[in-house]
Amino acid sequence: MLEFLRRNLWLIAILALWFVTGSTSTTAFFGLGTLTILLWWRRKMYFEILIGFLFILILSDNLGRATDFAKVFKNLYIVLLTVIAVLSRSDFRPFNRLYFYFLPFVLIACVGLFESPIAFTGFQKTLSYILLIFCVPGFFITAFRSKGPEMVKDLIFFAVLMLMIGFAMTVTDPLVAFSHGGRFRAIFGNPNGLGIFASLLLVLVIVAREYFKGLLSKNDLRWMVIPVLIAVALSGSRTAIMAALLFLLFVRFFRTSPFLGFIVFFAFAIAVEVVSSNLIAIIGGLGLDGFLRVDTLEEGSGRYVAWNFAWEAIQEHFWLGRGFAFDEWLMDVNQDFLNSLGHQGGVHNTYLIVWLNTGLVGLLLFLRAWFLAFIQAGKNTAIAYPAMFLVLFSILLEPWLAASLNPFTILLLISIVIMTDEVFQPYLRGEVVPNVTPNEEISVAA
Repeated sequence: MLEFLRRNLWLIAILALWFVTGSTSTTAFFGLGTLTILLWWRRKMYFEILIGFLFILILSDNLGRATDFAKVFKNLYIVLLTVIAVLSRSDFRPFNRLYFYFLPFVLIACVGLFESPIAFTGFQKTLSYILLIFCVPGFFITAFRSKGPEMVKDLIFFAVLMLMIGFAMTVTDPLVAFSHGGRFRAIFGNPNGLGIFASLLLVLVIVAREYFKGLLSKNDLRWMVIPVLIAVALSGSRTAIMAALLFLLFVRFFRTSPFLGFIVFFAFAIAVEVVSSNLIAIIGGLGLDGFLRVDTLEEGSGRYVAWNFAWEAIQEHFWLGRGFAFDEWLMDVNQDFLNSLGHQGGVHNTYLIVWLNTGLVGLLLFLRAWFLAFIQAGKNTAIAYPAMFLVLFSILLEPWLAASLNPFTILLLISIVIMTDEVFQPYLRGEVVPNVTPNEEISVAA
């Protein structure tokens, strides 16, 4: 961690200046942020541009007024990324083709906009989804070609630094660091968001360890894994805790045998039905009533209300839906009614959100795109399927994968890019070994 801080102190200082300027004046930040990105582009500092984007996405998840600038600027940022990628396409060739998997889904999502009550907002969100999948892999791969595997470690350490800032806030600003009855949320909007971020960061750490042998020392792994696991636990997010545990469990089984891993997965899926029927009694027997918030479990945390309401709305546009952001509009206009039933917030289920917005056809194309990405990754590494199980479980209770401009989807994309793009496969096969010194690689084949 100290090595990362020394190597990137100037970058951290610039991002700190971004925050200070943005929290003071949104207009001033738009000028400063845009100018910084353009200067980085001129010097082909694609890693710094990517880190800046991740930083803005993290801040945009925060609910404080001091970060309102990030919620607006992230829309301009994705446009700037696209412009840079197109105008500097010679630096980005060959382009990662992951976005081709999602084009049929995006097409169906656009069809639904003709029935949308907020078509312009829906179009913006649809466009941002495909632009994210187009831009992030390109910037990550281009930065990797320039800086080498060391940039992967730096990216992980930057994400860990964001968690560490949250830990520091438990002392400096506990009213912001904790919410929802004392649950830890760090600098994120809510504890569940922190749990999602930390669990996806855990996937990235394990993927990096698998691909870049010797890059991460034992001390590096301690600085990465321990804060991540503490963040998952303190968030109190049942979904994130279970997803992280499942991921670590299935990684062991799939490394032993993919066939054994799938057998265990199907056995687990069957067992879930039995356990869920007696979950409250099991938790009580283990003495974890308070930690896992059994009182909200019995009420479903309001999710059942939202799910039933969404399912009824789906029946009206079963096959094609009404476009991106329709779920937000629907929950907003019915907020008073839903509050009277004990629900606050959104649908809390990615599958239902995508079905509601793009219909059953869109949902199937959406799942097809992600499955194809994970299947491609599974051809290279056994870690891909445990990562897929983590995502499938997480989005059952959380909405993050139905959106693009959040700090969660970008982490998942980076992990998938490492597991699928040909640039990284020689490292996995041991043909190229990363050195601790940036931009130096040892070719085993040579």
